[in-house]
Amino acid sequence: MVTGKYALIGYPLGYSLSPALHNNFFEKENISAAYEAKALLETEIESFVKAKEYTGFNVTIPYKETIIPYLDRITSTAHEIGAVNTVKLVDNAYIGDNTDAGGFGLMLKEDLGINMQGMRVLLLGAGGAAKAISYRALKDECRELLVFDTSLDKTESLLARYSSYKQIKALNSLQSITPFYPQIDMVINATPVGMKDNSSILNSEEINLLPKTAYVIDIIYSPLETPLLKIAREFGLKTLNGVGMLAGQGILGEKLWFNKSLSYQEAKAIISHGL
Repeated sequence: MVTGKYALIGYPLGYSLSPALHNNFFEKENISAAYEAKALLETEIESFVKAKEYTGFNVTIPYKETIIPYLDRITSTAHEIGAVNTVKLVDNAYIGDNTDAGGFGLMLKEDLGINMQGMRVLLLGAGGAAKAISYRALKDECRELLVFDTSLDKTESLLARYSSYKQIKALNSLQSITPFYPQIDMVINATPVGMKDNSSILNSEEINLLPKTAYVIDIIYSPLETPLLKIAREFGLKTLNGVGMLAGQGILGEKLWFNKSLSYQEAKAIISHGL
């Protein structure tokens, strides 16, 4: 029997599926613990960490990088990605890790039976999620990773982080992607485009240039089918939303805390039920 307090911190925190996911796990495994969503202002982070009140916690936007200086140490994975989303208390020390990259990889394995080895990947977005996905793609030994973001600063930051990898390249405009479409094996949308409006980051003409064997993945999970995925599906391409990544990072967090977790399918079902 394990006793502990767990939380998700971020600001602002809207409706989160993490409490349902982890509290279900606690109940199933008869673990005496509770998980809550806890909105914190940036000025409250230092005191939160110093209090050592929680046995473990997750970190979401906008604190995945902000949290690092306050932790006792971070793993090599978190260091290379430059972001922390899962923290564990060990011998009164908070250790930060990143399960976003692993969660994305687990989704590909479980839902599509693939990894990104040898693939030419087009990554749209260069923010926090894109850093973790880039890490996974590079560790999978993708053939080429093409990155586009409307923010030049974000793009340069991502490329600088992974400068030792020769297969990562920046694209300076959506138009500059055009010659690459027929050679792309996987498109990943790691931007918010399509989350709250009816827009697609790629249009029908661009999606139609992709090979019919290409995968189109959108890490957005609400709505379950974004305009990007709808267009891609109508062209007969394999599509995948972000539910699996959310489930994957969650169960990898559970394994980090307890060395056991819900199954991938159980976690997906809980998340899907909550949407």
